[in-house]
Amino acid sequence: MGNQTLALCRAAPYGSTLAREGIEAVLASAAMEQDVDLLFLGDGVFQLLDNQTPEAIEQKNLYRNLMALPMFGVEQLYVCQHSLEQRGIHPDQIQIPGAEISLVAKPGKLIAAYQCVLSF
Repeated sequence: MGNQTLALCRAAPYGSTLAREGIEAVLASAAMEQDVDLLFLGDGVFQLLDNQTPEAIEQKNLYRNLMALPMFGVEQLYVCQHSLEQRGIHPDQIQIPGAEISLVAKPGKLIAAYQCVLSF
């Protein structure tokens, strides 16, 4: 994984700007041809669900930003399996066209393999 960066997406998609800012930072880095991988864990796994209605709380839909990731070369997304199980989310509920979703049983081991880790 060398000089790649891992972005930890830990924040719920709505209620603060952290999730949106994290995805925007990843998109900006990818646009500048930086290698960035994403790991969704904790409440961050809710970002991956497309059945939300953020308009009801006057928020923009974050899922559209996620759909842009493959267009910027971010095609590998890691998801903490334990976080999904804790929140009752089945892996089949995660659909990001053009991206490969990999479930991670031991996120600590994955995180340790990166030189640079950002947390959002």
